[in-house]
Amino acid sequence: MADTVRVREDDLRAFVERALTSVGVDEAQARIVGDVLVAADRRGIESHGVARLRWFYVDRIRNGRIAARPRYEVVRERDTTLLLDAGNGLGHPASHYAMTRTIDKARDKGIAFAAVRNSNHYGIAGYYAMMALEHDMIGICTTDSAHFAVPTFGRTRMQGTNPFAFAIPANEEPAFVLDFATTTVTYGKLEVYERKALPLKPGWAVDEHGNSTKDPTVRHHGGSLLPLGGFGTDNGGHKGYGLGALCEILTGVLAAGWFGTALTLEEKPDAPSGITSHFFGAVRIDALRDPHEFKLDLDRELRTFKRSTPAPGQTRVYVAGEIEHENEIAFRRDGIPLIGPVIDDLDKLAADLRIQPVRRISA
Repeated sequence: MADTVRVREDDLRAFVERALTSVGVDEAQARIVGDVLVAADRRGIESHGVARLRWFYVDRIRNGRIAARPRYEVVRERDTTLLLDAGNGLGHPASHYAMTRTIDKARDKGIAFAAVRNSNHYGIAGYYAMMALEHDMIGICTTDSAHFAVPTFGRTRMQGTNPFAFAIPANEEPAFVLDFATTTVTYGKLEVYERKALPLKPGWAVDEHGNSTKDPTVRHHGGSLLPLGGFGTDNGGHKGYGLGALCEILTGVLAAGWFGTALTLEEKPDAPSGITSHFFGAVRIDALRDPHEFKLDLDRELRTFKRSTPAPGQTRVYVAGEIEHENEIAFRRDGIPLIGPVIDDLDKLAADLRIQPVRRISA
């Protein structure tokens, strides 16, 4: 097993592109996937980065579960809305297309929404919400997924991690980027803890009997995540449950995609694909007020939180997206860290596909 290594983001993105084009993905689409996966690792969200390249994408393309070159269909379209069928292709390019169209429509009308069905996993939700920032817009995104979580007071998997993301531009402060799963942690977090052989934190997951567990391999044995807020209602678990249900309504139900018990599937390379649905929104700030004045006020709002008194034992109060922003600065300067199991898997993938492996930063 290799030690942790650091790689430049351009080299990592190029590797993703080589891997995907070698299994038949169009170069433009491979470039988008590479950008999304590297953005996750660059922001320190290792659960959704290149560690998923083989399992979630390459293997499924090779065994025919995901279409390497899908045919998109615009099912419905109006001035401010779009419904896209992604043709069982990779979720990243379909989502990039849908959010781009949403931004274009919002530019004309002030606000717009899009839904996508017959798609697949698309990486981090925050990526698509953040696409709106450079246009002085507020970006919104959510996606459903195969079910990994139990509902409040339940023991059967009935919800995905179902994240929501909101991105709002500031002036001098980093953008406010709220990107969160509606479960206590993401399914990918269990993958990370299993790779690192670490015990789960209390309240993250339950075993097949509905009892709390710290076993990082629980996902392989019928275990489940809990809704945001944890077990029961005392700490607000019902709120996470409700948010997860809202996500599935805005995605699977609204897009006429898969929902309910149809999503009670394991995330395995041979599981059915095309089950995922997404939802996107964009709002022009100047539809409501002057953008520059808004961003100045948002700076003041964010600084109010950041200048508040930290709790005992803490040194700072953060706002949403700030830690990830600081990761991006550091990792662009020093390289993106990849732990041993991840770089080893990428090397094996390179050998399997007969492509050039990821280039490391020289010590």
